[in-house]
Amino acid sequence: MSNDKYISDYIPAPIAKNENQRLEAVKRTGAMYLDQDELYDVYCYLAKEITGCPVSWTGLIDSENQYCLASDGFPEDTSKKIPRKQTFCQYALDKTEPLIIQNMKTDLTFKNHPLVKEGIVKFYAAFPIVTSDGYTLGTLCVSGDKEVELTENQIKSLKSLSRKMAYQLEIQENFRNKSAENLIQIIDKISQYVENLDINNLKTILKFFSDQTIDDIEKKYLLNIKVIKKSAEKFEISDFGNKLKSELSLDKGILKRVKNLSNNENDLDNLFSEIRDN
Repeated sequence: MSNDKYISDYIPAPIAKNENQRLEAVKRTGAMYLDQDELYDVYCYLAKEITGCPVSWTGLIDSENQYCLASDGFPEDTSKKIPRKQTFCQYALDKTEPLIIQNMKTDLTFKNHPLVKEGIVKFYAAFPIVTSDGYTLGTLCVSGDKEVELTENQIKSLKSLSRKMAYQLEIQENFRNKSAENLIQIIDKISQYVENLDINNLKTILKFFSDQTIDDIEKKYLLNIKVIKKSAEKFEISDFGNKLKSELSLDKGILKRVKNLSNNENDLDNLFSEIRDN
């Protein structure tokens, strides 16, 4: 949480000793660049319900910015990307335990922040999102304009929420890695049967095999490579298409993963970009 204007008397937090490794862990999640608020909204909602605070947010922090993954209680025009040096949460990056400040106005670290000076934030609590390797990716936070004394049970519940969020981020990362591995296998197999395969053509084949809608241009391509055939004014998969699909199906679950990704074509584009870059 921050103010857009430049903060001259708010001192940035010291850089943690494991910052380089932490930044790599943040980058690997890929979550900063995806618009997936619906995946994380529940954490903010539950954090507010548990604590009674009017504001909750969660985000990851890289070397320059805090990326808000979701929030509940912010003004609608609040930016999702905030300079790191202006945030409260930068002070939680070297911690694995909660940072709880009951009165920001009397705290030496935070009293000069504009949001504190203006009385917008008096209470603040940050629960670090820590990976299984011990790196703090970001925080799950609550705040309010009045002092709050969290109970042991409330703290325990918020810590549990932040652990669940860390687990979700790691699961998503593992899923994307596995999906990328599977796509590489698919590329290798299709290349054995289809000449001059490029990314757009590969996407067309994958969309067809995973039951996605294809347009007329894509149908024409599939006809040219004999994956589909026209019969009685209808298009249907050809014998060659069935053979190719059968070859891909040797790896169980691949097409299911592709179908899940293909529901959002940007996800598929991102995976292809990652494969090209590696």
